[in-house]
Amino acid sequence: MRNFCAAIFIFTAISTTPVLAQTVVKQDRTIGASMNSLFYHSDDFQDVPTWLDRMADADGGKSVKVQGGYDSTSNNPPNWKQNWKPDVKSPGASASWRAINAVNFTDVIIVPDNFSGPPAFEDNGTNPRVAGPVPRPGGGDWVTEIAAIITPFEANTNDTPTYWVYEGWADAGKLLGEYTGEGSSKDFAKWRKRTTTQFGYGKWFDNLVDALQADLPSVAPRIKLIPVARVMVSVMENTAASALAAGDWFEDNAPHGRDTSYLLVAMIVYSTMYQEQAPMPDFTGADINVTFMKNYDSIAAHIHAAI
Repeated sequence: MRNFCAAIFIFTAISTTPVLAQTVVKQDRTIGASMNSLFYHSDDFQDVPTWLDRMADADGGKSVKVQGGYDSTSNNPPNWKQNWKPDVKSPGASASWRAINAVNFTDVIIVPDNFSGPPAFEDNGTNPRVAGPVPRPGGGDWVTEIAAIITPFEANTNDTPTYWVYEGWADAGKLLGEYTGEGSSKDFAKWRKRTTTQFGYGKWFDNLVDALQADLPSVAPRIKLIPVARVMVSVMENTAASALAAGDWFEDNAPHGRDTSYLLVAMIVYSTMYQEQAPMPDFTGADINVTFMKNYDSIAAHIHAAI
């Protein structure tokens, strides 16, 4: 992943040798999200914000607040009024630029639709810049769709957030069983391939970020990727979590995750944003797979190394 942080050189009176200063990572995050259900599926534990909040609490020196909505890209200003719990809600966010501006967002997460974005099933018209389909028949490509979120946000607020393109995972179709989350090990392997290498899935997201940076040069250093899908599959295949079956991860064929899946995804988001291993959060009230819990630290280390 590209690192666009500028190097800062410090010179002393006795030496002309440049010293690379440590990159300062923001400890307190206020996140706006133009999202879908791969980011926030349901209240409590099938969502990323709750787990990010608990991880920040576990660290003790960080805070994470998230506010968002299931926005179409035509909603400008964004309608970030999702009725989330107070501990993960940024006060003041509403459908007016004045209120949005008052929140002082540090990060904006943008989630392309996993049904009409990355190349998995339907091709509603190919966008050659990302080697995949456009969002909907007659619609603009995802470069245009996401730029339509970033550009007015930049023009109408004083914030300078990092814009994160969130790499969601592929539609499961009938592979994992209809509304059961179950599937054979062969079906599950097919889904993992679809989510990473088949059809150029991961490359689609890389191309999307490159195209956005090219189209929005003044914002380019602040447009980055959260590599959710590729790291998610890496955990499923290369850690103790490889013992989990499809039904341990997913509850339907969208596929929407179970509590364990959204915990895993939040670990990826946390490590990407904070550039460190995700701390073990409080699991109280959640239904987390026992194998995953027992191996949390090694899984978190794998994620941090893979980012």
